[in-house]
Amino acid sequence: QVELPMSRNDIGDYLGLTIETVSRVFTRLKEKGVIRLLSLRSIEILKRDTLLAMGE
Repeated sequence: QVELPMSRNDIGDYLGLTIETVSRVFTRLKEKGVIRLLSLRSIEILKRDTLLAMGE
C-alpha cells in the first residue's frame, strides 16, 4: 500500500497535466490490474514489475 503525498490535482500541476488526465491514467492502471485504488490518496501496487517497466 502506498499513501500518495499529493492530491491528483497537485500531481497534475507538478507534471503539467490536467486532473482528468491523471485520473484517466490511474483508471487505466486499475483496469490493467497494475494497481488497486483504495482511496483518493492510497493505492495498492499489484504488479510492481509492470509499473516499473512503464516508467523506463
